[in-house]
Amino acid sequence: MKCSGYLLTVLSGASVALAAPLADDVGTGPYPAAYFTETSLPKHTIYRPINPPANVSLPVLVWGQGGCAADGLQERSYLIEIASHGFIAIASGAPGGTGSTTSALMTESITWVGTQAGTSGPYGNVDAKKIAAAGGSCGGLEAYDVIGNAAVDIIGIFSSGYIGNNAAQASKLKKPVFYFLGNTGDIAYANGLADYGNITATPKWFGSYNVGHMGTLTALHGGAWGTATVQWLEWGLKGNLTAAKFFTDGGAQTAGWSKVQSADLDSFLSFTGPFDFQVAIWTALTCYRSQVLAYT
Repeated sequence: MKCSGYLLTVLSGASVALAAPLADDVGTGPYPAAYFTETSLPKHTIYRPINPPANVSLPVLVWGQGGCAADGLQERSYLIEIASHGFIAIASGAPGGTGSTTSALMTESITWVGTQAGTSGPYGNVDAKKIAAAGGSCGGLEAYDVIGNAAVDIIGIFSSGYIGNNAAQASKLKKPVFYFLGNTGDIAYANGLADYGNITATPKWFGSYNVGHMGTLTALHGGAWGTATVQWLEWGLKGNLTAAKFFTDGGAQTAGWSKVQSADLDSFLSFTGPFDFQVAIWTALTCYRSQVLAYT
């Protein structure tokens, strides 16, 4: 019953409650952001700094909407918030689009990013070597689909997880996966928790926030989930060690996340860029300290 209900939820864009975005919402980060469209990527909505900073590379998030909805504005304020911190976020679906998306649109986003890097346009500073794929509910299943793409470094699963008994499928995930789930009332909670448990030999993190399905993704700036996403991307795609503490040193718990679990985070950055010995040592010590604190 639970799986069938979840299936209906992820396939129905109408099941996601939307918050009205503010017209002047530019995010809280250092780079005021907005959404744009490009004729070379007509089925997508692109979120980026309004004035892309010079000499600053912009890592990428490719995003699948809740319900696999083809409206690229569905989580607008959340994605603007991410972009305002120096990222480019590409949502599957044009602004105000109708119908459903598939993971093929995420693949199109990834391919397009590769064509823009190093050009003279507003996307010239896009970092095609730093890409995260993520999504909410049905969009999370789309993110799973592109984990085999060589350009994708890390995966974010928001209120999602494989439907049914997919232990064998989850065990094949060999890139870092972070799970952001609601409370036990989140229809995807059991699925995401099971997937987390079935993943082996790769960095992973799991956290639960006391909200329902899709969490705070449609709140202003994405609410608490927007904050967590920025920390995840800052660490995973920029190597920001202060952001790492959100996941390794109790920051998430302080911010209201519970049931937090993690494994192999000491090797997280080795998946997302050139190996940095100092970073690896710092991360290992931080993880060790968090484990000691858990037992004292």
